[in-house]
Amino acid sequence: MLLDPLGYGLALRRELGPVFSVRTFPYRAGLVCAADAEVNRAVLTDHERFVGGDGAALLRPAVGAGSLICTPPPRHLRHRKLLLPPFHGTRITRWAQRMRELVHAGLPALLTGDGVPVRPWAQRLALDVILRVVFGLTDPGRAAVFRRALTAFVGMDNLAVLFLPKPWQRDLGPLSPGGRFNRLRATVRDLTRAEIAGRRARSDRAADGGDSSGRDDVLSLLLDARDEQGAGLDDEELLDELTGLVLAGYETTATTIAWTLHLLAHHPTARDALIADLDAGSDRLLKATVKESSRLRPAVFYAIRTAAHDTELAGRPVPRHAFVAALFPPVHLAPRLWPSPHAFQPRRHLDADPPPYALTPFGGGLRRCVGAPLAQLEIETVLTEILARAVPAPAGPPESARLLSVTLVPAHGARVRFHRRRPPPATR
Repeated sequence: MLLDPLGYGLALRRELGPVFSVRTFPYRAGLVCAADAEVNRAVLTDHERFVGGDGAALLRPAVGAGSLICTPPPRHLRHRKLLLPPFHGTRITRWAQRMRELVHAGLPALLTGDGVPVRPWAQRLALDVILRVVFGLTDPGRAAVFRRALTAFVGMDNLAVLFLPKPWQRDLGPLSPGGRFNRLRATVRDLTRAEIAGRRARSDRAADGGDSSGRDDVLSLLLDARDEQGAGLDDEELLDELTGLVLAGYETTATTIAWTLHLLAHHPTARDALIADLDAGSDRLLKATVKESSRLRPAVFYAIRTAAHDTELAGRPVPRHAFVAALFPPVHLAPRLWPSPHAFQPRRHLDADPPPYALTPFGGGLRRCVGAPLAQLEIETVLTEILARAVPAPAGPPESARLLSVTLVPAHGARVRFHRRRPPPATR
């Protein structure tokens, strides 16, 4: 599963059908896996039978119990309603300019003429976007402190402790994995608490009515968010939600950018068609390309729910409290849904939408990724800015996927060689 997650998932689907069970750590009682569009749809949308929250308990020490990732219903729905508005509306388009500035600042590291692993570069960029757009940090010194703390905390060498047996997660001193994790977590949470407190103090001093500071970052908007009873998120809830947004948006967005550029480098016909379409002022093929990249190499391997009671999936019994995973790659690569499923063909997304739940890069149902619009904007902005200035080319053979936590990452970081584009001729 770790070394060949795509092949392993497809093989299990062929041999065992649309529903099967695997024994894998940390799901010692077994993980029920759904690997069919209709069955996945049931897992992701039938909230009476399959409940979210407990399935992500593994991440609770990192993001906190109040994060949207871990909250069960009905608390989840209240938090979701408070978190949705910042990621919709005209304000999100204003974030594109900030993203463009960050891409331009990072381009020299890509345009070296040598093979560059894109994923680490995209991770640094995604973190900078989070600092600017989510936290609203504009002071370079303050941003640098946050960047160091978050980089250490969200690194897989630190988060890997969550996948260790419970006794190994204990804080046994500064050199123990659990001890390091707790100290890095405390640093991030202390910094975030201080930012929340400072922002609340400034808001209290401002004039009544709305966000009079004029700030449109996610933190400022969440501070002003209120539910139907007029209540907002308290400091601990806000802290957990911000941490969850960092963890959910950091790896997945960076990995999608890396996979897309790597696939374009190895498919020059699709690459050149996309560049020509972008040069013509269209984003239609860009959106199709991101969909196709997310189909072939979805950033997230599965989404987990918990069975609320004894039930069944595709005629197979599912006991109460069982962990149930909707696997995305076996559906994204199903021949009956996708002709030539292993081919990179962005144009297949131009004519018609796929069947429901045949393509789920951001999950589905009430727990679909709340930050999907921000991620989509970031991915499209980054690709547009890079392809306006450079042409991605292979820097080695196509890379296979590896499973890192729940993320499908390129085996060698998605190495790409970028050739600078000639500037267009001046118009008379």
